[in-house]
Amino acid sequence: MDMAFDILLKGGIVVAGTGISKADVGVKNGSIVALGPDLSAEHAREVLDVTGKYIFPGIIDVHVHPVYLDDVEASSRVAAYGGTTTLLHFAYARTGESLYEQVEKMLLDGQRRSLLDFGLHGGMFEAPRQVPEIPKVMELGVRTFKFFLTYLKQGWYTDDYQLIKAMDILAERSGMAIVHCENGGAIDYLEDKYLKGPNASARFFNASRPAALEEEGIFRTIRLAEVVGCKVYIPHVTAERALRPIRMAQQEGLPVYAETCPQYLNLTQDIIETRGALAKIGPPIRSASDNEALWAALRDGTLSVVASDHAPKAKDVNGDFLVQGFGSPQIETLLPMTYLGGVNAGHLSLVRLVQVLCENPARIFGLFPRKGSITVGADADLVVFDPNREFTIRAENQHSNVGYTLFEGRSVLGWPEMSFQRGKRVLWNGEIVAEPGQGQFLPTLENCSEPV
Repeated sequence: MDMAFDILLKGGIVVAGTGISKADVGVKNGSIVALGPDLSAEHAREVLDVTGKYIFPGIIDVHVHPVYLDDVEASSRVAAYGGTTTLLHFAYARTGESLYEQVEKMLLDGQRRSLLDFGLHGGMFEAPRQVPEIPKVMELGVRTFKFFLTYLKQGWYTDDYQLIKAMDILAERSGMAIVHCENGGAIDYLEDKYLKGPNASARFFNASRPAALEEEGIFRTIRLAEVVGCKVYIPHVTAERALRPIRMAQQEGLPVYAETCPQYLNLTQDIIETRGALAKIGPPIRSASDNEALWAALRDGTLSVVASDHAPKAKDVNGDFLVQGFGSPQIETLLPMTYLGGVNAGHLSLVRLVQVLCENPARIFGLFPRKGSITVGADADLVVFDPNREFTIRAENQHSNVGYTLFEGRSVLGWPEMSFQRGKRVLWNGEIVAEPGQGQFLPTLENCSEPV
């Protein structure tokens, strides 16, 4: 029986978390309704010849900060240029603010203005005030919450009492803790030692945030979570030694999931010498041997996800390095740089690329198989990727409001050509054609499953 497709993608190479096949993809009413070779185009409203191109599930970026120079709308637009179709934003409640009010505010803003489907994480800067709000926030469909073990000076630190209290609340309600793991007190001392006074220099940045303190924070977080039975997600893992407590926990069968980011996979700490405060991110970019260890951890499953940690902040490269913000623009280059360093450099297979950018984010945060898969019944969130397109990343061809990229001048082979969300065009002929408000809010952790 022929099916009247709204869209039929013909001749592409479908790359899913389960394997690669030469197949056509039929889309109707926003869902994938048919997969297979030589699907009939007779009754299709639109037929797209994607011969020789890869068809990936839409990229899912679970680590986005839409509270700096790119807001919710801008972040979704910039992400879409890179082939991303689903975002999980951090809704931060700063000191003195209500967590519930800030999450609700971002949820409503996203429903009004996001071009892409999105979910939210709650994030707290004043744990004693905000931790008690967790149950109420979870009723909004937000079931993952971020805590900082660092930034004591700024007053953003969550102490062990508040962290295990929050984890206990989350464990009782099938939520998950997301923890920025670095030892904040020790880092504050080392910042005072290396980044203040007449000898202060950006080149001492990594000395102020050593990998040992990242490892310590991860170990402590995992053990607190173990006591109360809470699922834990460790974002932005940067170092070989930081992988040790994660591996140990996973071998023990604990529900511990971890991510890294393209900046930690493809850059080394010498960028701080050339780009200064623009490359100030926390935790810091580390060594080439750490790059290799992270790629290996993605292959063996210790790390399950690659996400952007997009945090585009205005910085004064000539000002006091210590007072410049942490973060950099990463959302647009998430897929191209993971593909470049992973597939083209031989670190990841195409299937593993899709697992860490699409399937595992969806599994861990409860969006699978509606998102992150190319299967009949899934949302028609698709990105057509041209592996033969050469592209040089420059500030002037990137779309973040921040106006720079840490990958300046990097030539890549492979770039997204078009994308769809629920069957609607998003990226088309190099431009974004989705409209603000087109995105839908996605409650998370409704169907959490183990990553592959």
